[in-house]
Amino acid sequence: MYRKIIMLTILLLLLAVIFLLIPSFPRSFHHLITTGTNLENENVNGLYLFNNVNDKKFVEIYGKQTFKNQDNNLYNYYKIQDGVVIATNDKGDILRFIIGTGIPTVKGIVVGDSINKVKALYGKKYYKRLEQGVDIIGYVDKKHHQSLEFWYDPQKNIIMYRLDDNSME
Repeated sequence: MYRKIIMLTILLLLLAVIFLLIPSFPRSFHHLITTGTNLENENVNGLYLFNNVNDKKFVEIYGKQTFKNQDNNLYNYYKIQDGVVIATNDKGDILRFIIGTGIPTVKGIVVGDSINKVKALYGKKYYKRLEQGVDIIGYVDKKHHQSLEFWYDPQKNIIMYRLDDNSME
C-alpha cells in the first residue's frame, strides 16, 4: 500500500513537471499534439506560402529582393514593406511571413487585437508556447502543413503574428 502511494506521488510530480515544461517545448512538438485547424486560405496581402519572390507579379509589387534582412544560414529573410518580413528557401519560395503591422489575417486579426479575439475567431484548437520570453498561441493545419502563431504581450494584445510552412525550424 505504502509503495503504491509513493509511486502515485512520483507519477503526479512527474506529470506536473511535464505540464509546466510544455510551453517551452519546440513548435514541432506542439504541431504533433494539437488538433488541426484549416488554414488553407491564410495569406498576407494576397501572398500565400510558396509564392515565389522571383515571380513577375511579386517583383512588380515589392521589387527584386536583393537585401537580406537578417543573417541566417537556413533561410533568406527579406523586409518587403514596413512591418512585413518574409523568409524564403534558396529557390525563392516563401516559407514564412512575420507581420508586425496592421495587415489583417483572413479572419481579420491585426496587431493590437486581443488574444481573446483570436481565440473567438480561430477556435479552441490551439497550442500555447513560449519563445524569447513571449507568450504565443498557435494553430496548425496538418493537411496543408502550415501554422499560424500569434505572439502577445502581458496585456494579452497581439504584438505580431507569423504564418509558416511547417518545415520552418
